[in-house]
Amino acid sequence: MRPSWSVTECMMSLASRRREKDVEREERRVQRVQRESAAGKLLTRFPDVTSVDIAVHEARPEGCVSDSHYIRRIVLEHAPALFEVPCSYPSCEDGGYDITRDVIDAIANRAPKVEGERPCRGRCGALDCTRVLRFVVKVTYRARDVRPSSSTSS
Repeated sequence: MRPSWSVTECMMSLASRRREKDVEREERRVQRVQRESAAGKLLTRFPDVTSVDIAVHEARPEGCVSDSHYIRRIVLEHAPALFEVPCSYPSCEDGGYDITRDVIDAIANRAPKVEGERPCRGRCGALDCTRVLRFVVKVTYRARDVRPSSSTSS
């Protein structure tokens, strides 16, 4: 049996774990930047889009007072064509929701609104995260140029 840890050993262990978490956080940041780069810019792909707002309701399936509700307004000038929402549960690791396909499909079809639901893909220790994201995306577009057809009269 190992004798109890000294204060120095405890501090070194905590510092080591903190460094591991920092490295993991940096790896996730780099991966996200790569996904954003691969997705391209939203306005480059869809120049007629004038606004994108995402109403988010994140909850546990059994309901809980820790539900999250907010509206995410997309800054179009800088927005990648990538729509990922992080899980807000502090104990969730590698969690979040990818709603990119829903949003891009709606924009490609000039739909003004899309709704959906996604389970979190993360884990809380040995268990899957049970949080669920419900979302409503509202998109506005520039009016398309409608040119009157010229008719010929004889």
